[in-house]
Amino acid sequence: MSNEDLPTVLSLLDDEHARQILRATSVDRVSKTELAEECDVSLPTISRRVDRLEKAGLVREETRLRSDGHHDAVYVAQLDRFEVRLADGEFKWDLKQMDRDMSDELERLWGKF
Repeated sequence: MSNEDLPTVLSLLDDEHARQILRATSVDRVSKTELAEECDVSLPTISRRVDRLEKAGLVREETRLRSDGHHDAVYVAQLDRFEVRLADGEFKWDLKQMDRDMSDELERLWGKF
């Protein structure tokens, strides 16, 4: 991410609703409706925050198949670590996104059975 993105990331991390979304999506894949219920926030508010988080690369949309043959859009956190350093009079920052490979995903899915 570029330095121009720093205000966006800081603004999102300063937002309580965005932090609630990140916490929830770091545990499991969650739909916007489920997030609204879990966070006790209106669906439009959740939708706006999720859209901003997705645009910033902090969450990712996936598809969850339902037993009735339909599917839902669900979200999973991509943020692993956010660091800010001060060196030589300048702030430097780094956002580490989660590395999810197929073996991690299979292990996570297998653990649900």
